[in-house]
Amino acid sequence: MNTFSVTALSPLDGRYANKLKPLQLLMSEHGFMHRRVQVEVAWFIALSDAGMPEFAPLSQAARQHLAQLLLAFSPQDSLARLSAPPTMM
Repeated sequence: MNTFSVTALSPLDGRYANKLKPLQLLMSEHGFMHRRVQVEVAWFIALSDAGMPEFAPLSQAARQHLAQLLLAFSPQDSLARLSAPPTMM
């Protein structure tokens, strides 16, 4: 599997690739996964701020680390997740 498989929008990518290029990072599988990670990180931070005894507040360094992970999220990260075997929670 290559990164094209996670950035492709549809079969239109062949003929209309130049016109669809701006949409790739938003509407592709990678775009979906990136937004999903953003939501999960925001939820994680919200839980840490909620004051529940089971969930300790995040340090500033941890928050910065999470923000950096979001900024650095790439199609290769999406591909690695898709290539990984499913896990049981």
